[in-house]
This record gives sequence, structure tokens and C-alpha cells, in this order.
Amino acid sequence: MDTLKVTKLEKLKHIRVVLPFIGIGIFIYIIHDIGIEKIWDAFMQIKPIFLLFSFMIFFPRIALSTYKWQMIARKQGINVKLLPLIKINLIGLFYGTVTPLWLGDWVRILYLKDESGESIGKCASNVIIDQLIEFFSLFILALFGSIIIFRYFPSLFLILISLFIIFILIACFFKEKERSKRFLKIIYKAIVPEKLKGVVANEFEEFYKDIPPFSSIVIPFVIEIFSYCLFFIQIYIVALSFSIKISPLQFILIYPISSLIGMIPITVSGLGTREGALIHLFAIYGIEEQIAVAISLTGYLITYLIPSIMGGILSIMHESRPVKTTFINK
Repeated sequence: MDTLKVTKLEKLKHIRVVLPFIGIGIFIYIIHDIGIEKIWDAFMQIKPIFLLFSFMIFFPRIALSTYKWQMIARKQGINVKLLPLIKINLIGLFYGTVTPLWLGDWVRILYLKDESGESIGKCASNVIIDQLIEFFSLFILALFGSIIIFRYFPSLFLILISLFIIFILIACFFKEKERSKRFLKIIYKAIVPEKLKGVVANEFEEFYKDIPPFSSIVIPFVIEIFSYCLFFIQIYIVALSFSIKISPLQFILIYPISSLIGMIPITVSGLGTREGALIHLFAIYGIEEQIAVAISLTGYLITYLIPSIMGGILSIMHESRPVKTTFINK
């Protein structure tokens, strides 16, 4: 029986390694199908001044998004200044950019623990709440976008609204500590080693200790939606180089659909799946395939890749600094 379990785990590991290459394969196929020359010619149409203006919006956007995170942290009794949180956010962006489903963004838990002195469980709940707010904000924008293009893709709205309801129900289920404890009890007994059971149980209690009520995250949720609007405005500014016939509002609501599809964990940073979705979505507005790909890749460069390099540098600087010894009285 143990050998069978080990074999199954090994198979799961192989699948996990292979999954990110599916999206990369899709991306390579798209590039080959359209033609590198056409895509390169599209890139040549992008105006450098638009790139600069687009990138400058990143700074107020990251400050706004981090302020939202700080609001949630304070509601949980985690007091960290804005600038250290911005640094942690950038480091999380660095790790998140190179992992499927942005799982690397969870590294923020460890950095937040170091900065605040709070427990892993409490920091984990804070980061997860922040991620859920980001996820549901993106989902809301995508839902409105699916309404705009309903006559072209009627099933898209039905799929998104169904998934949205499912995710809401899952979030509501796990918000209650006792329900979560009963559900996770089997996993706890089967997987957690005996010597770690006490630690895990304690961190579980810390996780639920100061979770804020839904009513207190309404303002952070609104702030995050506005932050996402700035995010898509960055990409829209780049897209203006191509004289596209799509309004800013339509762009802001339709692009999130491709971003949401890009979160499917079969690729890294949405590569391939995002471009494939954009080709079909932008075709409604007469935007050619090579331009859709150029907009997607340039948008990724401005909104993720360059900022993630900044996060990587901050991560190296953080790890190379002298270790501080702190004493925390509980």
C-alpha cells in the first residue's frame, strides 16, 4: 500500500513539472502560426513615449495596492509601515512572476513575518485574504467584460458566473474555523508528521485568530478594483500605439478575461493562454492576431517583468543584509 502511495505521489510530481510547459507550448504554436516577422513588425509600431508613460503609472498603482494590503493587515493587528510592505509586494511579484498560478507570491508570508514579528499562521491568513481580494476583483471586472461580449461568447458569462458562485461558496465555507477544522482534520491526521502536529495546530489557531469580517474589507475591495483599472490602463496606453478601435472602458473590462484565463495553472505568468484568449477577444474589434500578441507581451513587460526585476534586486539585498536577532514577548 505504501509503495502504491509513493508511486502515485511520483506521478503527481511529474504532472506538476509538465503542466507549466503546456502554456509555453501554446505560446510557441501561436508565434509559429502567426509568424515571427509579423509579430516583430507589430512591436516596431509601439511608440517609446507610450511605454514610458505606461510604466510610470506602475508606481501609484503599486502604492495603492499595497495601501489596500496595509489596511487589511491593520485590521488583523499587523502593524507594518507602507514602504516595507511595498518592498515585500515587489519581492512577491518577483517570485510570483516565475511560478504557475502566482504561487510564488506566497513568499510574502515569510517576509511579512520577519517584518512584523507575527506568527506564520497570522501572516498567512493576511496574505491569503489579500490574494482573494485581488482574485475576486479581477473576477468582477471579467464578469462585466463577459456581459459586453455576451452575443459573441454567450457561454463565457455562464461559465464565469458559475465559477464565481463556486469560489464564493468555498471562501464562505473556509471562513468558519470549526468547519475548516472538521474538513482538514483528515488531511491533518494523514499527512502532518506527529512531531509537527502541535506546531501546525497552533498555527491553525493563529490563522483564524484575527480574520476580519466581510464588512471590513469592502473598502479594500473597492481600492483593489481601482488598482486593477490602473493596471489595465497601463496596457491600454501601450495598445494606443496601434490605433485600435476599442474604448478604454471596453478594454478595461475585456482584458481581465484573458488575465483570468492566464491564471489557469498550465503555464508560467499566463504565457500562451493569455495570448490565445486575447486573439479571440480582440478579433471582435478587428484587431489582428500579431497586434494582440504584441499588446499582450508588451503589457506583460511593463506590468510584471520590469517590476519583478526590481523585486528580485530587493530580494537579493534583503537576503544579504545582516541577520537581526529580535525578542518578541507574547
